[in-house]
Amino acid sequence: MATTTIGQITIAYRNETHQFKTVSLAGHFLRQLRIKVGWFYTVKAAVNLMVNDKVMQIRHLKGDKFLIIKELAQLEDEIKLLNA
Repeated sequence: MATTTIGQITIAYRNETHQFKTVSLAGHFLRQLRIKVGWFYTVKAAVNLMVNDKVMQIRHLKGDKFLIIKELAQLEDEIKLLNA
């Protein structure tokens, strides 16, 4: 049976990229006060979905920081249910 996991999470904000290994670390970064919210401030995220330690799909997310946090948590929950 194939095991799906979240691999590397890359977040782009104001021409800087940051890489994280867990949803928790990415969420912690996005909750910082220096990460602004507004129509001008968008966050882009690329999430590697791994199947048996190989990248099978890359999910691209874009929006404000709260939307990205919500979508990352939802993706993590979906993967937990898929592997159960």
